Amino acid sequence: MALLVIAIIWIAISVFLVLFLGRTPKGRAWAGLVWHSRKVRWALLAFVACFTLIVAGYTLIPRDSLEWTQDSRQVFRDYSRSMVENLAAEKFIVMDSACGLSDPTPELAYSLPGLLEIYNSEVQRHTTPRLERLDDTLWLSFDGYKQFKNRSIRIVKKVQQRLGPRYLVKMDSRGMNHRLELVYRGAPWSTEQLCGLPVMEASIKENVDPALLMAIIRHTSNFNLDFGEGLSQIYSGAALLAATLAQEKTVEDAVAQMYPAKERGSLHEEWRNNPLKQAWIEEVLKDVPYYRENGLVKE
Repeated sequence: MALLVIAIIWIAISVFLVLFLGRTPKGRAWAGLVWHSRKVRWALLAFVACFTLIVAGYTLIPRDSLEWTQDSRQVFRDYSRSMVENLAAEKFIVMDSACGLSDPTPELAYSLPGLLEIYNSEVQRHTTPRLERLDDTLWLSFDGYKQFKNRSIRIVKKVQQRLGPRYLVKMDSRGMNHRLELVYRGAPWSTEQLCGLPVMEASIKENVDPALLMAIIRHTSNFNLDFGEGLSQIYSGAALLAATLAQEKTVEDAVAQMYPAKERGSLHEEWRNNPLKQAWIEEVLKDVPYYRENGLVKE
């Protein structure tokens, strides 16, 4: 799309110059000299050919593919929305009437369970936190406390330590309302990072190692979520991993069954006799410690 816009701009500039200069005798004389140059003619033909290819390519690309490329995070916004709705349904939070969930920022929504955990660890007589806002800013209010100063300081400190410097954290206290305000100032998370929470959820559901599941996903799809399936492939992958771990004698044998289907060959082939499968299994298992070190561990 950007190339198409640039090409249109240059064509408009060229047409303007031709029309402007063509109205003067000197301009017409220079145009005649330039046009008789073979290099100029070849350059013009090359420009026309490139412009035609750009237009044709943009026309032939399916609209669905363009929309998916432009907003590949939509699946994680949908996941964030459902996660918050589940927290409200289970009475962990109360949704404020003014809080909309039309465009939740995943980097903020993902932090919500951790914020609730920190709040519960600091407050003995809990009230149900109220979610006031979740878009590019998160507002979580704790109501019913006359004095909250020391607890505010401890909560803000723990939240900052857990989330890191890319998050701006503050507590705004007014009367008996104490609102935790959170803003994310870092670069958008990669698809791999955004897959972390659904992978953890799926691993708990199927009782499998989340780090192993994450490593398998990396080496089968490289986190390229298909538009039609979305995050459902994570949950189906977790279920398949649980089934293979229950059937096979070793983790290596189970991981071998997760080898990409299009490259699998014979299902009855012994993976130890296939150097490609051996190398693939080794790469998967090498990544498991990395994901554990980065927090993908079942408690």
